[in-house]
Amino acid sequence: MEELSSQVDMLKKGGITPGLALVLTGSDKNSSRYVKLKKKRAEKIGIYTELHKLEETTQDNLIRLIIDLNEDPKIHGIMIQLPLADGLNELAAVNAIQPEKDVDGLSPNTLGKILMGEEAYMPAGVDAILELLDRYNIDIQGRHWVVIGSSNFLSKPLVAALANKNVRVSLCREDDIEYSRLVNNADVLSTEIFKKHAITSNMVKKGVIVIDNGNNYEGKKVYGDIDYEEVLKKASAITPVPGGVGPMLIAMLLKNTIIAAEKSSV
Repeated sequence: MEELSSQVDMLKKGGITPGLALVLTGSDKNSSRYVKLKKKRAEKIGIYTELHKLEETTQDNLIRLIIDLNEDPKIHGIMIQLPLADGLNELAAVNAIQPEKDVDGLSPNTLGKILMGEEAYMPAGVDAILELLDRYNIDIQGRHWVVIGSSNFLSKPLVAALANKNVRVSLCREDDIEYSRLVNNADVLSTEIFKKHAITSNMVKKGVIVIDNGNNYEGKKVYGDIDYEEVLKKASAITPVPGGVGPMLIAMLLKNTIIAAEKSSV
């Protein structure tokens, strides 16, 4: 965040203020809390933000808002908080974002580019995972990476990104018949199960690298998919919840917004 703040300062000296639009639909308290945190951190480093909170909206109104944001020169990045409210079409919404403003890497066009190894804004969650590994000098080359999950905004694009690296990657869900075997054999394990402590220490091998993307709320407390205290004893590296991937995800979203602002001036 300190590095990003310096980059924003440099852009402002050149007459450019990065702008990020945050779109929130429905009234889910956890989504609202997370979007407000993104807005707060963006503003802390000097990024101009707009929060569009649509508790009740139609698909047409949502698309119209996105089109308006596409055409707004103050906005360099658009982030739509997923999942959308009931009744709204996720694919149509993310597909309406112009590629140059898709800083959260959500559109089908972006996913296709990632799969083909072309340049694109990586989904912030995927960027966060890769950045954490890089910052801690964790080499994933030649390892078996198991991704548990099925979301379009994390697990699937993570597999697409890994397909272009020297790793063996397996994608599965908790109800997969190979689930236990894959988890037990994983060198790197990324979870998106959304079930508190679904992964216990007896399920993983010693030395595993664990990336916990679960956010399971009980009142005001949040827990990961991993039984952190127990798995910590076997893992060579592990992300906590809260305080692991989440803060880095926000940082990567802001990083992409800054990059988009830089490109807009060229």
